Amino acid sequence: MSFVRGTSAVRRMRVAFAVTLAGAIGAACGSDTAPKAPSELDGAAVPVGGGTASAYVVQGPNGPTAIGVKLTPGALTGLPSADSMWALPMPAGVTVPAYDHVMLNWNAQGHPPAPYMVPHFDFHFYMISAAEQAAIQGGPDTVTVAPQFVPADYMSGVMSVPDMGVHWVDSLSAEFTGHPFDRTFIYGFSKGSMVFVEPMVTQAYLASQPDAVANVKQPQAWQIHGNFPMQYSVKTDPGTKDVRVELDSLVAR
Repeated sequence: MSFVRGTSAVRRMRVAFAVTLAGAIGAACGSDTAPKAPSELDGAAVPVGGGTASAYVVQGPNGPTAIGVKLTPGALTGLPSADSMWALPMPAGVTVPAYDHVMLNWNAQGHPPAPYMVPHFDFHFYMISAAEQAAIQGGPDTVTVAPQFVPADYMSGVMSVPDMGVHWVDSLSAEFTGHPFDRTFIYGFSKGSMVFVEPMVTQAYLASQPDAVANVKQPQAWQIHGNFPMQYSVKTDPGTKDVRVELDSLVAR
């Protein structure tokens, strides 16, 4: 059986179809193709000095783009006269391979070698568990690190710092070429394996309302898979005056 619709009915059907199709296209464009802005997820704030510190992760549309530590202005004052450290919880439900946990260390009088004998913070991003970190002993660590896992120009001694490991520093960084130490980037190894990366920044520089970004020298190869920084930054939030020390431009290796 066949039949013919009236002209007005056909027009109404065409209009309804056009409206439905336009709505569907608009919804698709709005929900699927619009770029998503990066979002910051914060861990619990921990009392430090006269303020707080917290770890945070910046999530982009394709995964984490940065991981860092945020210090409120008060955290740079009222600090202990003795060396101290604080565990900074990661944001709930967030994982950023290869980082397991974040530790903030305060060095009240600095530490050897000579360029680092000024008050400063260590921002340790550990790639091992807290239990494995606590098991690292001080003293000579003569296990060789394969050269492909060490960035060009980096050097170290053989002494392991308890709960940390052996620190490798850039021999061409400013503090070794005639400039006072204000910030630097360190790789940490224990028994031949990478266990942390670490921006190290002076209290004075953090208090100066900094706005700095530096490239991170890369090794030829990585011992473990994870998201490693191409840059690190030390910046001040213009509104809150919080200082952020951040591993930036994370790239999956």
